[in-house]
Amino acid sequence: MRRFLDPKNDYMFRRLFGTDKNKDVLLLFLNDIFEGVHPKIEDVTFLPTHQNPEIAVLRESIVDILCRDKEGKQFIIEMQCRGDRNFLKRACLYASKAYGQQHTLENEYDDLKPVIFLGIMKGKLFPKQPNYLSHNIFLDINTHKCNIKEFTYSFLELGKIDKTLEESKTIVEKWVYFLKNAPKINNEELIKIIHSYPPIERAYLALDRCNYTPEEMLEYDRYAMRDNEISTSITDAKAEGKAEGKAEGKAEGKAEATREMVMRLHQQGVDKNIIATAAQVSFEEVERIIVELAGG
Repeated sequence: MRRFLDPKNDYMFRRLFGTDKNKDVLLLFLNDIFEGVHPKIEDVTFLPTHQNPEIAVLRESIVDILCRDKEGKQFIIEMQCRGDRNFLKRACLYASKAYGQQHTLENEYDDLKPVIFLGIMKGKLFPKQPNYLSHNIFLDINTHKCNIKEFTYSFLELGKIDKTLEESKTIVEKWVYFLKNAPKINNEELIKIIHSYPPIERAYLALDRCNYTPEEMLEYDRYAMRDNEISTSITDAKAEGKAEGKAEGKAEGKAEATREMVMRLHQQGVDKNIIATAAQVSFEEVERIIVELAGG
């Protein structure tokens, strides 16, 4: 049995980076990722991740981790394990919601604080760009000066880097190796990793399965199985859709196969953004198909 759990598992990601128990791990990670980009973060307070309680049942309204530092800046950290062509739009939506919800009857515009979004992608978000870590800000197109500092969008694309332990030289590369390979690490490799960057030991120990109760492990396994089911459903739906479309040999056949794929994945509880990516249609088209086939 492997010693360390997978930090990319939805349940474990939130336990690792989104709890007071492991707050030191989050601070270490953020300060390493934002080195030279943002001032050092001394402490954070975790905030409710349901950005809009009225529609909290929708996946689009829930972020993985939302926290605020002592200066009031808010940080959104998202782990994206599946392809989602709407992820950039959702990143903007999450950040704008977090920013807008600061404005209340008690707060003036001067009280609004910047929002920093960090997206961690299992695959690639900007395939034509070589950098695996990017920090995006608003710049004047003529002067290239940043006059609007309310939003920052950073993306760590794990799919762009595939280095061995020995090849992982920078601190960020060691974090990438951690995120991609933690479940495979043995004690001998752990010693090498800690020797090269001692602070990261705390992150590995936070994934040690011996620190979790049987009930917590059941929840971890439930998320892992659910993730496998979704991946299998998408693969099967794509294969069936291609077969049906080919058998029909017409545009109508392809359209019907797409409709059936959308409804099948929806009935299995797959996120609508993921369905849109799998079916190669827009999010709005997914919602239209669901309403139509549901008789609404």
